[in-house]
Amino acid sequence: MARLLVVGVLVAMATHADADPQVRFGMTFGVDGNIPEAHQFGPMIALGTGTGRFTGEVNYSYLAMFDDYSLHRAGVGLRMDILRSWTSYQSSKAWYAEAGAAKRWGHWSVIDTMAPETKSQGELQLATGYELSGNGGAWQIALRFGFARRDPQLGTACRGMTCPLEIPASTGVAQSVMLEWTWLLGRGY
Repeated sequence: MARLLVVGVLVAMATHADADPQVRFGMTFGVDGNIPEAHQFGPMIALGTGTGRFTGEVNYSYLAMFDDYSLHRAGVGLRMDILRSWTSYQSSKAWYAEAGAAKRWGHWSVIDTMAPETKSQGELQLATGYELSGNGGAWQIALRFGFARRDPQLGTACRGMTCPLEIPASTGVAQSVMLEWTWLLGRGY
């Protein structure tokens, strides 16, 4: 899925000669149903290119800035302006939507009674956000929703000396919600 999205973004961006390079950096924080004990917070950076209403990018976030574990997220996304209004010659406001795929990896535990493990998990992402731009840069604030396979470790419990005790397999989808606040360089209006 992620490879297909990367190929689609590259093909879409290669068809236009006037693509603008862009760099976003800022902070992201939120909660993840697969890691309920974590307080995910940390820096993020994204590199991409855009043409017209569309922007394709690759992004990276370090989500364990204040925790004792490590958690990283890297992904690809395709963003589209839903509505953009111009307030002056080089200033605009926009509401946008984004779809993408990412991979989280690191060393964490989903419950505090078990030792952390090295894990990796793929996720699909949907986001919506608001942008205020002017004079070559823009502030963006967005809500990113992630959907991943539920971690099987969520189906365990610790009962005295026989820890861990398996409870019926944990299945389904775990959701995450992240709030992103970023500064976008290279908004070439």
